[in-house]
Amino acid sequence: MNESYWMLSSKGLDFESLKEDLEVDTLIIGGGIVGLTTAYLLSKKGIETAIVETNKIGCGSSGRNTGKITSQHGIIYSKIRDKYGLDSAKLYYEGNEKAIDLIEEIIKDNKIECSFERLSSYIYADNENYIEELKEEFSTCDNLGIKCKYHDTLDIPFEVKGAIEFFNQAQFNPKKYLDGLTKVCLKLGVKIYEHTPIVDYEKENIYKVKTKDHKIISALNIVMASHFPWYDGLNFYFAKEKGERSYLLGGEYKEKIPRGMYLNVEENGITFKTYIGEGKKLIIAGGGDHKVGQCSNEEAIYEKLKTKLGEKFKVSEFKYKWSAQDYISFDNMPYIGYVNKREDNVYVATGFCKWGMSNGTLASIIIKDLMCYRKSDYENIFKPTRAGSLLTTQFVTENLNVGKEYIKGKFKVGDTDFNVDKGEGKVINVDGKRCGAYRDSDGKLYIVDITCTHLGCELTFNSAEKTWDCPCHASRFDYRGNVIEGPALKNLNRYDDEKNDVNPKLI
Repeated sequence: MNESYWMLSSKGLDFESLKEDLEVDTLIIGGGIVGLTTAYLLSKKGIETAIVETNKIGCGSSGRNTGKITSQHGIIYSKIRDKYGLDSAKLYYEGNEKAIDLIEEIIKDNKIECSFERLSSYIYADNENYIEELKEEFSTCDNLGIKCKYHDTLDIPFEVKGAIEFFNQAQFNPKKYLDGLTKVCLKLGVKIYEHTPIVDYEKENIYKVKTKDHKIISALNIVMASHFPWYDGLNFYFAKEKGERSYLLGGEYKEKIPRGMYLNVEENGITFKTYIGEGKKLIIAGGGDHKVGQCSNEEAIYEKLKTKLGEKFKVSEFKYKWSAQDYISFDNMPYIGYVNKREDNVYVATGFCKWGMSNGTLASIIIKDLMCYRKSDYENIFKPTRAGSLLTTQFVTENLNVGKEYIKGKFKVGDTDFNVDKGEGKVINVDGKRCGAYRDSDGKLYIVDITCTHLGCELTFNSAEKTWDCPCHASRFDYRGNVIEGPALKNLNRYDDEKNDVNPKLI
């Protein structure tokens, strides 16, 4: 898997897996921006917390993004206004601004070195067809009292027909921030365990959560901060959001580039920003977004971006490349709060629509308020059970796409040629069973059953990350068959084992 610049710049601490049963007030599942910030806020309130992470702390999407912390999330405020009203749009803005301020406060109070700085953020269009929409967004932002400015052009290496600038936004090195926050959480008494996947839970007087290694964690409250909720609670999150992958490059630049964060609002647009830290002066740029498991050649996306962005920014070599996964709700707003209407001690945060640094921090604020005070200023607009996320044409379109991909996968016939080159992955047919074969750099061949263990869709091979990805609900597995992204909970079996155990964990 390609590592992000952020993860290469900061190793962080190592933690053992959970070795024995555990009792705790609040169990937080997921060690990214939501998990660590929630643990920090709850611990400051005197609530005993523990974090369990499937892999490594801060090494999921929280360590694989652009490093932007903004309340400017593309063309968003006019869409929220049209669907939920101007008051909801204002709350969305105020909540994300509060999140930026909290990050800055945590950094200053705890002296975390992470190259945090306040900069302007811009969204722009280089196509006349988007100008009317962009001006409508500016008008909405102006009505909301957002400190912003409309520009007819920008001094960047793209032709710009119009742009909106948000003042006093921020950026940082997210991995260094998370590593610093981890140390603060330890001082506050937070217990942290890595390589501890959760596979099940049951409710008695308190929650009994089961790990893959059959350890039991007893907790009064559960916070699902795992990017995608591992337990659905019959709220059908997998049908209310889609998974997308985005691609990023990092390289040192010599040309003069205006400091700031930039996003093209058009379909398949480019994002880029400058970053100065760790003795480097980098351009972080990317694009190439697509639905998970629905790209024929992910590696080719990097090559196209290198060519296009290298010419624009005069970068001779992009030393860093990585991709990130995001879950996107169909009404452009995250799901934050109680997992369903029945369980008020299980909390969820998902669907950040590619803005996890600010929305994820806001999620921690909301969850802390709900747990401590049973109310939050923002709970209604982000409520996971809201009907508005279902009442969209995108909900219908995306779920029809899921059905198409499910059927297409079942009719796909595997290759009978078992000749697999090093670094290659392909679908093969073993005794009438569809399997995925991959040969590593040492020549070892791995063959796994590639029926997704979530709802039974057929996986496709990701040539850039060397993973098996689900085109239906965005679960991902490494070439050995281990889960690396939900909603799937169970690993893939070897080709000569029993069929995969398909279990969506709806209840």
